[in-house]
Amino acid sequence: MINEKNNNVVKLGIIFYLCSIIGYLYELILNLFFDGKLISHGILFGPWLPIYGTGSLLISLIYKYRRKPLLIFLLSFFITGILEYICGYLLLNFLDMRLWDYRGWFLNINGFVCFISAFCFGIGGLLITYFIIPLVEKILKKYNNKNIKIMLGILSFFFTIDVLVAIFK
Repeated sequence: MINEKNNNVVKLGIIFYLCSIIGYLYELILNLFFDGKLISHGILFGPWLPIYGTGSLLISLIYKYRRKPLLIFLLSFFITGILEYICGYLLLNFLDMRLWDYRGWFLNINGFVCFISAFCFGIGGLLITYFIIPLVEKILKKYNNKNIKIMLGILSFFFTIDVLVAIFK
């Protein structure tokens, strides 16, 4: 048995990787639907997009408001919209990369964020709050924490290698 603080770190790790992978799959499906082909976005090589993992960690901070779904939606809408804008701005201005472009979309701001993306992320915030976080809590209660920590260690190792390769590429 691990202590509560350590358990929270494990929980956040699972949420980060799970949502990073779900975000990757979400974008693959969107690209298949809109462009008719599977396109892997991002600067990493693995099946994850850390902006989704980061957004999910930010959404986990508002989990305490789970009894207010409209508030969860609105906070998720704005939190993830701000995160998407900041990441898009930093990527363009510091790495000369535009990994997504909403110019021409309804209510876009400099092409980094638009209404429909923020709306979808608001829905995502509801899914994280009412499905992902409870699922992760059930997993932590049901399965051996040592095995979960080993799995997280392996994921973290490959994720770190992926980030380092991307940085030095």
